[in-house]
Amino acid sequence: MKHIPFFWLFLLGLQPANAQKVFKPVERHWEAGFMFGMSSYSGDLAEKHIDISETGLSYGAFVRYFLNPKWAVKGHLYAGAISGDDANAKDPERRQRSLRFGTNLFEVAVVGEWHILGKNRFSKIGDYKSFVSPYVYAGVGGVFGGPKTEYYGPPDQRDIFLTGPFPETGLNQTILIIPVGIGLRYDLNERFILGLEIGCRPLFTDKLDGVSLNGNPNRKDWYYFGGATIAFILGQPKNITSAY
Repeated sequence: MKHIPFFWLFLLGLQPANAQKVFKPVERHWEAGFMFGMSSYSGDLAEKHIDISETGLSYGAFVRYFLNPKWAVKGHLYAGAISGDDANAKDPERRQRSLRFGTNLFEVAVVGEWHILGKNRFSKIGDYKSFVSPYVYAGVGGVFGGPKTEYYGPPDQRDIFLTGPFPETGLNQTILIIPVGIGLRYDLNERFILGLEIGCRPLFTDKLDGVSLNGNPNRKDWYYFGGATIAFILGQPKNITSAY
């Protein structure tokens, strides 16, 4: 029994050290920024997955909220131009089909981001720490596009290549998307962040390019956004005490 007081004193002595190791301040903050880059597409009017000659411009704005240094939620509004032309195909039959299209896309989405090397931007004494971190993202959203598709071949061959009604109907609609991609983030200073980002949008429809019945209805369309980002911190980061 005489050893019991020493046992309790030993446990009390361990508590501060354990608490210091398990719990630490975790930053939460808002960011707002812009994206400028390129857009592309793959589908019935693109023989390759990405045709460099048919890339267009993309741009947009976003807001991001960091739940902790590694996990964030971002909402964005992106726009971009995509196009495709049978004239770029190597297959002679594809070139003779003589179809082309173009459209402007407007995308709204919410994604979750995992910043693999993310960490607090400030030390416990308030010193800023610059760092680079890659990240991956995935989410859900919608895209609207009204494709303008045309046949530009000889009139007497039109019925050979167009096996269904043309132009096809029911194409001006909002389409469900699952945006996924990767990025690289560089915290330049206490307020500004630079980055690179690229992502793909697999669709559940073959109507993005205005060609479905007159192409391959079983080949679903895709499009891609990628570019440079710049963001700035809104307000001051808030610290919470959490197991981390």
